[in-house]
Amino acid sequence: MEVALRSKARYTGSVIHKINPAYTSQTCPQPACGKVEEKSRKSQAIFCCTSCGHTEHADIVGARNIKSKGQAAGLVVSGRGDPPGSVKRQAPRSTARAAQAARAAA
Repeated sequence: MEVALRSKARYTGSVIHKINPAYTSQTCPQPACGKVEEKSRKSQAIFCCTSCGHTEHADIVGARNIKSKGQAAGLVVSGRGDPPGSVKRQAPRSTARAAQAARAAA
């Protein structure tokens, strides 16, 4: 998968930054807190900060922390979207519905 990702990044002119995911689901995502505590991870799914009380799904906490680390390294693009102001290099694919609507309109 890494090869495919690097190939796609080269094709689109993107840069990939590797982010170490260690402790990201044990770190409070609140900017004022940021405490790393193993006990904050109540279960596989629940994160509750032992310092400030912030509660959220543990996977969401990990993803937010990885995203913030990535933003410190450079531009971060969500999995489904382009950064603001970007220019697509390929024309969008027509979907079956769009083709069907075009045929119906003709």
